Amino acid sequence: MTLSRVTECYCEIISLDTLEKQAIEHSPDLDKYTTETKLQQERLEEQQYDFYPTLRAQGNTEYSSDLSNGWGSVVSVGDVVQSTGTKYQNSMSVRANYVLYDFGIRFQKELALKKAILASKSTALAEKLKLRLNVLQTYSAAMALSQQVRNLQKIVQYSEELKLICDRLFTAGKKGPIDAARQYAELKRKENELSLCEFEFNKKLEELNFYTGSSLQGNVQFSKLPRPDLTDFLFDIDKHPGVERYSNELSSQQAETAASEGEYFPKVSLYGSYLLYGSNSKDMVKAYEDVSESNFKVGVSLVIPLSDALRNRHKVQQSELAEQRIRAEKRKLKEQLQTELNISQRQYKYLINDQKQKREMVNILEKELNMLNRLKKAKEIDAETAIRRSIVLLEQKTALDKSVIELSHELLRLQYQMEATKHE
Repeated sequence: MTLSRVTECYCEIISLDTLEKQAIEHSPDLDKYTTETKLQQERLEEQQYDFYPTLRAQGNTEYSSDLSNGWGSVVSVGDVVQSTGTKYQNSMSVRANYVLYDFGIRFQKELALKKAILASKSTALAEKLKLRLNVLQTYSAAMALSQQVRNLQKIVQYSEELKLICDRLFTAGKKGPIDAARQYAELKRKENELSLCEFEFNKKLEELNFYTGSSLQGNVQFSKLPRPDLTDFLFDIDKHPGVERYSNELSSQQAETAASEGEYFPKVSLYGSYLLYGSNSKDMVKAYEDVSESNFKVGVSLVIPLSDALRNRHKVQQSELAEQRIRAEKRKLKEQLQTELNISQRQYKYLINDQKQKREMVNILEKELNMLNRLKKAKEIDAETAIRRSIVLLEQKTALDKSVIELSHELLRLQYQMEATKHE
């Protein structure tokens, strides 16, 4: 349904604020980043267990055959138990291990995850800002197109009247065939322009439907765009959620680099175990009955990852390269935002002046048209002249409406970015 039938049916009134709320609730990208934040929080909670001792219980039942037919005793060295003799044997053990010092690896991994959570939250805020700007852009464009369609509908009607006048004058011999053909071509050009404008308008409605999940049709009426009264056009670019995202990603990556560097150094751990053991050379049941306290151990271990040195070096280099990539992306975004801010300041000044000039032109044309209508009633001018000036007035009103919408759009765009830099 196009706007040419709006007057014949019910018009749904829509507003920018309502569509923004619908878009935020509908957005799958916002849901994705919210889920990503929760996922990072779960990873952080999992990582917290690295600060606690590990406790493990184990039970073993086995038959051991000594191929040398000898008989000996159980020998334990570290975690390795060696027995001799053919027998049934059982053991139950409880082992504990606690990392005393690892050169800050656990703390750096914790910091990396905390910064990753902040980066995920900043990404969600940046996506929300992007969504609001997209809805604003589409709403503004659709609103301008709807007004343009209405004006073009009137222009087409005027063009049809001009064609009828031209045909009558041609029949009366007061117009030549070239004039008649020119007026016909002008009518077709306006009709094509109207069709294209209706097509673009319906495209914008489909984009709004995509963002909001609604089903807007051509029979809609747009609420006026608010025009915020901004005292300045500056905002802290470093607090922009997109920039903060890269800042937090960089901090997270730096913590991962520090954790990888910590892998070069030894790890000091405290360990202990408590062992129950029983055996019998002939009877499995008696081997269970023989289970009793065997030994208790407490010790300190020092693990030096000698063979992992080269691998860790590559991990560190990869982390450092990732840091360089994030810095480059952050610098690019900051420069882009600064450029957009500078352009917005210039565009605001241009739109203020442009709107003033167009409004003055509309006022002049309205006065001229009123005068022409009086002259037409007095039959001092023909209807063709008044109609042509009416078309010029509608075209100028279309340009003025577009300028008004563009100014409100630009101010709202700046306001949204300022609001985004004031989050907690």
